[in-house]
Amino acid sequence: MGKNWKQILHRVDELRWDLSRDYKKGMRVPGRIYASEKMLDAMAGDEAIEQVANVAFLPGIVGHSLAMPDIHWGYGFPIGGVAATRLDDGVVSPGGVGYDINCGVRVLRTNLRGDEIAPHVSALLNQMFRDVPAGLGLSGQLRVSMKEIENVLAEGARWAVEKGYGWPQDLDAIESDGALPGADPTKVSRRAKERGVPQLGTLGSGNHFLEIEVVDEIFYE
Repeated sequence: MGKNWKQILHRVDELRWDLSRDYKKGMRVPGRIYASEKMLDAMAGDEAIEQVANVAFLPGIVGHSLAMPDIHWGYGFPIGGVAATRLDDGVVSPGGVGYDINCGVRVLRTNLRGDEIAPHVSALLNQMFRDVPAGLGLSGQLRVSMKEIENVLAEGARWAVEKGYGWPQDLDAIESDGALPGADPTKVSRRAKERGVPQLGTLGSGNHFLEIEVVDEIFYE
């Protein structure tokens, strides 16, 4: 049974709730959660708001330890958590930045129709599960050397296109053509690269997903 957060939080207005600094000794700033009552009730069995309090301990934090409406349990920081810290005495928190930084969503269009694939959906999904490694710590089918992972980190999606895993026109639909300027692989530790090599080409876990959708209505053309 989770906590009744509505009894602990101070309601600011319809969609804002504050967590007092007195909730935990050592909190440098209060917490603030953006959520409806219904959403707050859904957080009862989650420890995400506890993490909002924990983030308030960070050195140099200013204002509030914030939680957006999509808040849920994360790694140190809650997913959907936001915090600003001062330049001089603050910190850069990997858990706050996110281990899947710049994670996004891609839409790939085919020329198939929904009624054409409907009889084959089960077989298609089974094949996707066989072909796309998904889950925590799984290894992919791509095999690259430690030297080649440097190119992956520097070139991003362009590397994948050059290796035949995409089309050149894909780059036009990706932020910064799939490679952020100024990327420096030397700033990534060898241990991090060793962990990343076997995971290249995998879907990952958590809220990472691959699904098939049918476009049945176009709102803007």
